Amino acid sequence: MNYNWEGDYIIHDCAVERKRYVIGDNRKAITTDIREFVSPADDVIIKDILKQLSIACGLPTTKEVGDFDRRAMIIWDYVARNVQYVSDIKKRRKRDFWLFPSELHRLQVGDCEDSSFLLASLLIGSGISPFNVRVMLGELVDDAGGSLGGHCWPMYKNEMGRWVILESTAPNAAWHMPPAEIYTESEHIRYVPKFAFNNCHLWKIRTGPAKDEDFKKFLRDRRALTNLEDQKFPSGGYFRLLTGDSSPGHLEITQEVLESMGFSSNAVSVASDAAQDPDFYEWENPAAHAQTNCTNEGWPTESESEAISQYQKWINEKVVSMRKPDLSPKNALFFLGYVLHGVQDLASHQGITNAQHSYESNINPGSAQDGDHLPANRDKAKGFTGRFLDKLRGKNKNLFESMRHYEGGFSVWGEVLSRSEKRNLLSKDGWDLSPVKLAEYHALAKKYEAVKNQISFHRWKNVDETFDTLLCLSE
Repeated sequence: MNYNWEGDYIIHDCAVERKRYVIGDNRKAITTDIREFVSPADDVIIKDILKQLSIACGLPTTKEVGDFDRRAMIIWDYVARNVQYVSDIKKRRKRDFWLFPSELHRLQVGDCEDSSFLLASLLIGSGISPFNVRVMLGELVDDAGGSLGGHCWPMYKNEMGRWVILESTAPNAAWHMPPAEIYTESEHIRYVPKFAFNNCHLWKIRTGPAKDEDFKKFLRDRRALTNLEDQKFPSGGYFRLLTGDSSPGHLEITQEVLESMGFSSNAVSVASDAAQDPDFYEWENPAAHAQTNCTNEGWPTESESEAISQYQKWINEKVVSMRKPDLSPKNALFFLGYVLHGVQDLASHQGITNAQHSYESNINPGSAQDGDHLPANRDKAKGFTGRFLDKLRGKNKNLFESMRHYEGGFSVWGEVLSRSEKRNLLSKDGWDLSPVKLAEYHALAKKYEAVKNQISFHRWKNVDETFDTLLCLSE
């Protein structure tokens, strides 16, 4: 559905009643004007942040073509990298407490609403017109229209006059600003706006022919915020939010096999979460996914033996990292899960190119060629995972047992590594996956379809032999 991001009509009563509380007494709510959560352009804290961004990142202060979009990208990336997403539920708050931008800047920990307020405030403070900035209040819905919970996100009208969503809870900004339609017209998980505001106005967004929703009733009845750290949303939720694929994947396969081998619950949590991460940190590295490098049209750029060699080298590098003697069991579990991603992809991808992968997953989903979703390939992935772990136990019993019996600390949602911990272990600045990169991947399907009959390469000839060689190399 196409939404009027400008807002369909202004709501004059902007009071919110239970988002702030008296300091030291959370029984006394403070009624607040919702517009106060977006700081005015001359706010001294916002100005100080922008000054630092000007020095450190070259934040433009001129008004040449492209300067406003560049400001938005720098500010988006700053908020994404410097605010750790933590849901109110995980912080054990009984209520959805909204932070002012200056408070979030000091705490650097908040949920989707908190980071949205800060990002919008910085956009306006940088000189972008407040009428090109919105904070949206809405929800995420599944393909059947069922609510997955509330959500809040910032929007910016770029210099082409197009509204884009700057998802403030992402760990870093995408390479480009994704148009709103990527999120709102997905066939699977969609963003549905209900209300919008900035530091000047509060607007109602029409979402269909249904009766207009009352703002205060919306806030009272609003479902709990979507917890993007819940493991039903892998690696913080972004992969399934971007792909809409809810079928069993690396998390579920890793969890099932590790549990069958007696790994502790926290060990399973760390490793199964990490098993998803190569899709985020090495989206564009074919070796991390048992694939063969190719052109944008799908023509392989390396031979089968070269591709297998690169894949085995990647696996071995991660095994070496896992075995470092000074590595903690928790960090070793991260590398274990990370390497199991590649082990499992060998069973499903079997050396296909990324273009072929896109074609099989998007044009023929569920077919005999859709390797990611074949039950036989999932069974093979489980078998490879179990055999890999058996080999590790035989060669490094002490390491295996230290990981298997890892206790860690208590966590409501299960223990996982933070994004900063993952970046440090991998020596990476952040993800190379973005909505734009995912859109480019989907576009490969039609390019491959046009030339697939001319390409003789299909899959590596003997996947089981490749795996056996892998076990020997990993000794």
